[in-house]
Amino acid sequence: MRLLQSVLPGLRQTKQPQRKFLTHLLGLLLMLPGHATFRNLSRYSSYNERTFARWYAKAFDFVSLNKAAITHVTPPEHEQALVIDASFVPKSGKKTYGLDRFWNGSHGRSEKGLELSALAWLDITANCAYALSVEQTPPTSGATAPATTRIDVYLDQLTRVVAAHDLRHLRYVIADGYYSKQKFINGVQALGRHQMGKLRIDAHLRYLYHGPKRLGPGRPKTYDGKVNWDDLTRFEPLETEDDHMVLYHQVVNHVQFQCNLRVVLVVDTKHHRRAVLFSTDVEVDALTLYRYYKARFQIEFLFRDAKQFTGLCDSQARSQAKLDFHFNASLTAVTLAKLEARQQHGDAMASFSMASLKRRAFNQHLIERICDHLARGHRLEKSSPDYEALCNYGSITELAA
Repeated sequence: MRLLQSVLPGLRQTKQPQRKFLTHLLGLLLMLPGHATFRNLSRYSSYNERTFARWYAKAFDFVSLNKAAITHVTPPEHEQALVIDASFVPKSGKKTYGLDRFWNGSHGRSEKGLELSALAWLDITANCAYALSVEQTPPTSGATAPATTRIDVYLDQLTRVVAAHDLRHLRYVIADGYYSKQKFINGVQALGRHQMGKLRIDAHLRYLYHGPKRLGPGRPKTYDGKVNWDDLTRFEPLETEDDHMVLYHQVVNHVQFQCNLRVVLVVDTKHHRRAVLFSTDVEVDALTLYRYYKARFQIEFLFRDAKQFTGLCDSQARSQAKLDFHFNASLTAVTLAKLEARQQHGDAMASFSMASLKRRAFNQHLIERICDHLARGHRLEKSSPDYEALCNYGSITELAA
């Protein structure tokens, strides 16, 4: 992985043996058939499974690595933001760190397992998300204080990453409706950022009063009635490029959050559905808010690719340190694969296929093994059409090259 080799030397706190192992591991995760367990990793590597277990127990600064790779590839003129979300990871056993009941969106219910909180870097211009920080949500019984909630845990992760790294140009933090709580919004604003998210369809909102000031003593009128979602005459309509999508926007006051918000009502006229989006930045225009929140879904593709192709749910480790290393390595491998494909193909990359990338990597690995052990003295030139044809055997798209 040329991108990894170019950014790893910039991590001054990482020594050469760990850099060598990480380069080997991330390349292995992007080639490995089957589950990403220590034993299966050792089957396709010169490292023993105990060697993998020892290295997994050592800390590594994945945030700095991800940030260096992202900034190396992503043009600064692109629209960019931070996006945060959580994902459920099934896990059996009783001694694994972090076991608790978490929401499993795939099944629509709370289940016993693990949960990851991922903070990703969103390139809105390219419509792609890259993993920045991945942390395991601690169990409720292991909370540092009885009053600590999971919103506190997510906010603490965001605060530490933003404080430790120079992310000043990422002004927006995008999250789904679960994070639309006063504590999280206040925490994001304390970091000098604006939050974009989703509100309940029955959110208690009030119009701002813009009429003439009342004469005489007393407090001037601030609000002008509750928002009635069946009467949109006081909202400004806006057409979009998406068929059957109409936006209605207005700056209103949220009673519970105790602040003014830019609110956009998204109306799907074809399926007769509605969604209420908001931003704490009242100056942002409605179309930008709509585009940014729609791009938030790219973080779900990170989780999907990591679970299907880089073994996010395969770890048999039980300690907190090893699980943290495994989860970060799995999502970092997907991030580096996307970034390297973006670096090679640029704006010409119409689609990205992790399945094709893994197929090509495995074909390349198998060809080299055959040449080394069964056809001594015979070589394939890597620039030849025959080598490319063999590497792309079984792939869906050649953009994995």
